[in-house]
Amino acid sequence: MVATSIKTPGVYVTEMDAFPPSIIGVETAVPAFIGYTEQANIQGKPVYLKPVKITSLREFTEIFGRGFKAAVVIKSVDTKTVRSQPDCYDVSINDANGNTLYYSIGLKDEKRFNLFASMKLFFDNGGGTCYVVSVGDYTDDGAEPGGAGISPDKLKQGLAEIAEVKGPTMLAVPDAVLLKPDDAAKPWACEAYYAFVKQMIAQCGALQDRFALLDVYGTQALDQSDPAVFEKSLAATIAEFRDGIGQDDLSYAASYFPFLKTTTYPVSGIDYTWFDPSALSEVLGLQAANLYRGANLTAVQKMIAEIDPDTGPTGAEDIARLNESLRNALPVLKEMEDQAARDLGILPPSGAVAGGYTQVDTTGGVWTAPANVALTSVIAPTVTINNEMQENLNMPLDGKAVDAIRMFPGRGTLVWGARTLLGNSQDWRYIQVRRTAIYIEQSIKQGLMPFVFAANDGKTWSTVVSAVSSFLQQVWAQGGLMGATASEAYSVECGLGSTMTAQDILDGYMIVQVRLQLVRPAEFIVLTFKQKMEAA
Repeated sequence: MVATSIKTPGVYVTEMDAFPPSIIGVETAVPAFIGYTEQANIQGKPVYLKPVKITSLREFTEIFGRGFKAAVVIKSVDTKTVRSQPDCYDVSINDANGNTLYYSIGLKDEKRFNLFASMKLFFDNGGGTCYVVSVGDYTDDGAEPGGAGISPDKLKQGLAEIAEVKGPTMLAVPDAVLLKPDDAAKPWACEAYYAFVKQMIAQCGALQDRFALLDVYGTQALDQSDPAVFEKSLAATIAEFRDGIGQDDLSYAASYFPFLKTTTYPVSGIDYTWFDPSALSEVLGLQAANLYRGANLTAVQKMIAEIDPDTGPTGAEDIARLNESLRNALPVLKEMEDQAARDLGILPPSGAVAGGYTQVDTTGGVWTAPANVALTSVIAPTVTINNEMQENLNMPLDGKAVDAIRMFPGRGTLVWGARTLLGNSQDWRYIQVRRTAIYIEQSIKQGLMPFVFAANDGKTWSTVVSAVSSFLQQVWAQGGLMGATASEAYSVECGLGSTMTAQDILDGYMIVQVRLQLVRPAEFIVLTFKQKMEAA
């Protein structure tokens, strides 16, 4: 179309777009982590309760610091208890008289935090870009009434902050499982946890651009020493979880069970300063009296005396040197530090699973089921799940599926489930179906923003249909939609008489209708064999 303002003779060039505006796919694996950190500073300025975008563990430690130094408790276990419960102790030593002494090694319950170790799991399993919201540091006194150093109100504040940010596509809050149970006799019940989880799911449903990864509360308290007690408590834990998460927006969330034994806390990072000095000195002294005599005993006792924090070494190198000497002289210290590392390494699975999602999205696309994925830096699940146990987890009557994490000989620890919490829905049963829908919806939504306030006429409709079709063509070509041909995989319509009425146009509505055939997983593969008899 030639501009009517041209009045001077000459040659004028007008360029016409040959292609419709393009729609670019949004990122799909960008989790937002919420929890407590050692610090939260960027160039000396505090960033608590502010979403911060990072891309590596190094960047995390620069801004948020490292993990919490937990207090390790040494408890004596009497011989009678050991006889009735053979697995109730972690280390044993002989005293000078040849008597065997038993001890359990555990973590003090007052404070513990999961976020730093979960971030390590995330990056170890393929994680990349993510957001972190620090809701407080390890010395935060506002933790009550949550207990264990965790405040449900602080977690809710962090959740509210991330709601304002465009970019996150997943939510993970590994610190939430540390909230104090309502009743010590029922470690699977925590009203504060379920109230928070409902808000996580509600945010995902309202914004429609993110997906919640949930950890099953109470898993860390399961006692497996007695099979009958374990079976009963496991049933109560899963039932409470399904009841507690409510009924709304469940297609926007998935849950994972059980917790994981990980290597996130290397033994090299733990030393004698993590233990109560008086209890540790007593145990080391007893083993020293059994192993050494004379001058050698005196030398070892002198080393043990240096454990006293008031008189012993204070520098990191000197502490490490003394710890190594003690480990070499007294094997029980190495055993106790190993056990402490194992206890600290028990973590909820959401961090590792978030990394697995990123890995799957990068290699296969968001339409690939985030399952049958081997988890790195994981020794084993805390609960061994067999096929019979998984039946109720995967396909319960209420549809609230809990995705299992299982150990397979020769293959390691695998994510062995791909269902949302809306397992009875034919539309939204599978995680990748919901996440693919989020990806397509948000990509098209962002791509059509330039058409807001455009003329609601045939030219605009044609351009919109062309842009959306071009984007879906790419998704189909990459394997993101099912169908032998593009027309079988998707259809796009927009126009008067097809998706809109005259009244819709008068009211300012431009309605685009997109139909998709989304990819579903081969969850159950059935092989049928028939023997062919040799002909006469």
